[in-house]
Amino acid sequence: MEEEGASVGDARGKHRILAELGRVEQEVKFLEKELEELGQTDIVSTVCEELLCVIEKAPDPLLPLTKGPFNLAWDRWFEGPNGGEGCRCYIL
Repeated sequence: MEEEGASVGDARGKHRILAELGRVEQEVKFLEKELEELGQTDIVSTVCEELLCVIEKAPDPLLPLTKGPFNLAWDRWFEGPNGGEGCRCYIL
């Protein structure tokens, strides 16, 4: 009886080892493929510089394109005080 239990345990151990080996082989294939793709790419800094040039040329689609203040009444809130009077804001 003990021999049967040992052989069942050995079979499970072998199965686990084979499953782990299969997983490792699959990961090795994935990494080899990734290395091959990296070998085919240009120098990364060149690609980044080209991408940066393209991004800088294109306007941000989420920002509105305006040439001046959108609402002139709001402009007074973002300018400094008029004339040489200085700021008349007092905190109580």
